[in-house]
Amino acid sequence: MLVEPGRVLVGNAGVLLTRVRYIKKAEHKKFVIVDAGMNDLIRPALYQSYHEIVPVREAPESTREPVDVVGPVCESGDFFAQDRLLPEMKEGDLVALMSAGAYGFVMASNYNSRPLPAEALVQGNEFALIHQRQTFEDLIRGEVDSPF
Repeated sequence: MLVEPGRVLVGNAGVLLTRVRYIKKAEHKKFVIVDAGMNDLIRPALYQSYHEIVPVREAPESTREPVDVVGPVCESGDFFAQDRLLPEMKEGDLVALMSAGAYGFVMASNYNSRPLPAEALVQGNEFALIHQRQTFEDLIRGEVDSPF
């Protein structure tokens, strides 16, 4: 028997917060486009892992509807959920992707020149920034011009 208690604890302790940027309604599908992408949480794109998706503030009488929650990277694999029954979401809503702790930041990348997100530690009603959001300048800091 193999037991990984650290992974269970750390995985469930982390949340990726993202904001709804746009709602796109196609003929047979509705897309919720968020500002996080597959570079921030790669697991759904790699092997269709399930991460619960929860609006930070859910309307009291919110109806559920099937939606695809996708990122802005413009790749077919840039999704967090497909045909998932979720409460209605609007542009600007803050959304939590649950159980991202052991997989989010440590597996994140700068794919498509996207800066890494900030990390915060939360205890009760207090929080502390533990890793600053990466800037575009951070991305290009080590680059040098070619002599030819």
